[in-house]
Amino acid sequence: MNAEDAIERISAVNRTMARIRAILERTPTLSEDSEELFDYLVGQLVEFDWDRRAPVVGVTSHVGNYWRNWLLVILRAGSMRPSTIRRLLEAMDPSRPLSQRMLTQNLRILERDGLLERAIVADVRKHVEYSLTPLGRDLSDLVIRVIGWGHANTDRINRARARFDASEENVDPGSRAGDSWQT
Repeated sequence: MNAEDAIERISAVNRTMARIRAILERTPTLSEDSEELFDYLVGQLVEFDWDRRAPVVGVTSHVGNYWRNWLLVILRAGSMRPSTIRRLLEAMDPSRPLSQRMLTQNLRILERDGLLERAIVADVRKHVEYSLTPLGRDLSDLVIRVIGWGHANTDRINRARARFDASEENVDPGSRAGDSWQT
C-alpha cells in the first residue's frame, strides 16, 4: 500500500467513524468500548474496500449457512465422497433434504475458500472425495464450539423464547415469530 492509499484509507475510516459517532451519541446505553468495536469493524470494511467478495465476508457467510456448518463438522471424520456426505446429512436431518446441486455448490464454495480439499481418487471406479484443510479444521473447531455453546445454553434460550412468545407486545397478527430465522 502506497502513502496515498494509506491516507485515503485513514480518511475513509475517519469519515465513516464520524457518522457512527453521531449515531452512538444518541444511544447513551451503549458500552464505553462500542466506539472501539465500530472502529475495528469499519477498519475491516475499509481494508477490503467494502467488497462483499472479501474473505472476511465469505467466512461469516459460511458460519451463517446451515449446510456449510454441517459440512465443516461432518468432514472432521475424514475424507468422504459427496454421496456419503449427502446420506449423512439426510440421516442427521431428514426434514431438510439437500439436492445434489446444492451439496455440490456448497462444497465448491468451501473449496474455493481453502476450507476443503477435493481429491480425485483413481480407484477401481474413479471418484471424488472431500476433506478438511488445516484452515477448514480451524473453522470447524469454531463451529463445534458454537454448537457446544448452543447446547450449554439451551435452557436459557428456551426460557427467553417462552418469555418473548408470551409477551402480548411481540405477537404479530399475521404469524408467530417462532423459529422463522432457521428457515
